[in-house]
Amino acid sequence: MREIFFDENNVKTGLCQAYSKLVQEGFDSYTILGIGDGGKHIVAGLIDCGFSGNTLLCPFENGEPIVLDGFEILNKKILVCEDTTITGKSFLRVYAQLRELGADDVKFLSFLMRRGSSIVPNIFIFETEEDTKVYFPWSDYPIRTYSKGIIRKIISDDIEKHFICGDSRIDKTLLSDFYNNHRNKGAKVYLVEDKSEICAIIQFNEIKYGPYNGLFLDIIATAQEKHGNKYGSTLLKLILLYMFYHEFDFIYGYAFDDDQLLKMYNAIGFEVVGSVPDPIYGTLHKLVTVNEAKVKKEIVITTIRSHI
Repeated sequence: MREIFFDENNVKTGLCQAYSKLVQEGFDSYTILGIGDGGKHIVAGLIDCGFSGNTLLCPFENGEPIVLDGFEILNKKILVCEDTTITGKSFLRVYAQLRELGADDVKFLSFLMRRGSSIVPNIFIFETEEDTKVYFPWSDYPIRTYSKGIIRKIISDDIEKHFICGDSRIDKTLLSDFYNNHRNKGAKVYLVEDKSEICAIIQFNEIKYGPYNGLFLDIIATAQEKHGNKYGSTLLKLILLYMFYHEFDFIYGYAFDDDQLLKMYNAIGFEVVGSVPDPIYGTLHKLVTVNEAKVKKEIVITTIRSHI
């Protein structure tokens, strides 16, 4: 997934150029309506660029536009503004409300349109691919923090190093196996290095079930002498943020039958959705966490339950 960060200068330059087109097309005679928080900022930016006409704001609550005052809409020409058009659904909701309230004409301006949107704005400045995440000056930037050691991908030199977690079920996977899985089998293998020692390691894979893209948490382990220092928690944070910022729908994995371990997973959002006996590992508990900012938890779990 690509990420684009717009600063205040980028936004001002783009909006001033858009404003000149807006005037050229005669849309400066329209009432400007900003939808959502992003639309509010676009309206403010257009005012800074010279717009002096009527403005309105349409906040969203639980994904739905708050009802507008019909007196301000009836027989008016409305230019709807928002910062990003992802699918066009928010505009369509507002458009339907504006038509109900008797708007004479409705046009649409968006700073950015994601390719694949069902709506193409009348005026827009940038177009992005579907896997691009965009941040504006008014966005919450994705600040990640990892306080324990250095997190990095496994490299060939690590094969010669020492790593034992103390559980024979995991220690049978050697550092050379981890590196081979990373190099030849598409596995994502990260480790925490602190003071030249490998303190924890994680291995996960991308996987798809039905319409959902997810991550399989294969192995996570902390060096025997480093237990209790939160190196493993650092790598769990890594995979959770990997799911969120790369827009995966879920993570699933298996946990050994250990009450403290299960409590730890539960505390960070994993849910036990079943258990299976294993002749080598004993009872294994199926764990799932879902990116609820993107998909419905119950639907995803129902879809993948039979596969795990």
